[in-house]
Amino acid sequence: MLKKYISKYKYCAIGVIIAMNCAIVSIFKLEGIIFGLVVLAFCCTLQFFINSEDTGKSTETETSTVSEKLFHRVMDIIPEIVYISTFDGSVKYISDGIEKVVGHKPDEIYKTRNFLLQLTHPDDREKVSAQIQKLQNGSEATIEYRLLKKDGSYAWVSNYLNCVRNEWDNVTHYNGILMSADERKLHDRNLQSLNARIYQLNEMVNQHAVRDSLTNVYNRRYSLVILQNEFNRARAQNKPLSCIMLDIDHLESINNLYGYFMGNRILIEAARCIQKQIKSSDIISRFGDDEFLIVLPEIDKEELKRVSGLLVNEIERCLVKDEEKNTNINFRVTVGSSSVTTKTKSITDLIEQTSKALYAAKGAKKT
Repeated sequence: MLKKYISKYKYCAIGVIIAMNCAIVSIFKLEGIIFGLVVLAFCCTLQFFINSEDTGKSTETETSTVSEKLFHRVMDIIPEIVYISTFDGSVKYISDGIEKVVGHKPDEIYKTRNFLLQLTHPDDREKVSAQIQKLQNGSEATIEYRLLKKDGSYAWVSNYLNCVRNEWDNVTHYNGILMSADERKLHDRNLQSLNARIYQLNEMVNQHAVRDSLTNVYNRRYSLVILQNEFNRARAQNKPLSCIMLDIDHLESINNLYGYFMGNRILIEAARCIQKQIKSSDIISRFGDDEFLIVLPEIDKEELKRVSGLLVNEIERCLVKDEEKNTNINFRVTVGSSSVTTKTKSITDLIEQTSKALYAAKGAKKT
């Protein structure tokens, strides 16, 4: 026990020995005792300072160890991966979360210089290297790229890069905060796929809303909307507007003779032939079972006669082949046309004018 205290307070022990020697040598002299007491006091004070310093060092070391352990625990809990790297590619620290993302432990990354850059997808490597070099100018950035996993697949990561300066304001290294972006990338892909599907469905809905399902030309309802717009524009700009109503002759008889499938083929072929002959600014719609309405913006009455005659000649040259009976089916058409005049007050008037012209032409064929 005595040995333990002497070892711990050795300077005090030395002081006691010197003081006792001074007292023995000068036992009858007061000065020797005083000198010994002074030496003892000095040694005790020295021991006090040494013990205080050792205690401070011990406390500081203990505090540093606790702080480091706490730092590592916090870094391992948070979902982000924190790392510290020099510009030569050496990773000085990386949190354990990196193993969850790429399958490599921190020790594997410490051993190889530029290990993280080597894991970067070849297509992303140049982009990442350039961004790291920019950090030396004191900048910061967030970049997304792919890292090779231990199983051979790639993981998308988002990396926030930030330069670190020393006390002389020189950039010495950089910090990185990595986050897995796989889940967000999957969400983005699903969202894009969903948006594409919604767009496709909207197109289908719009198609059914404005198009005739058999011939794929505009339907009657939408043709009236277009005709109203063109009628308003013609009135506002004082420009001509004309219409043609085309009817396929004896379509019911063709259906009875060859079947409705053949009648549908004739309607499809007629629509195709009309579309080939009219301009892109003209509008064609299926207006009835066997009728088509053609709206001709900026076509006056004189030009309308030429367009109508040409259209009839070209359509009647079209034919449909009956594969079963090995025969070609020709079909004929009748047209009625009309242009906007001062008496035309609305699109209803224009359609009635065109219908009357069609019925008159059909009546003339019967006589």
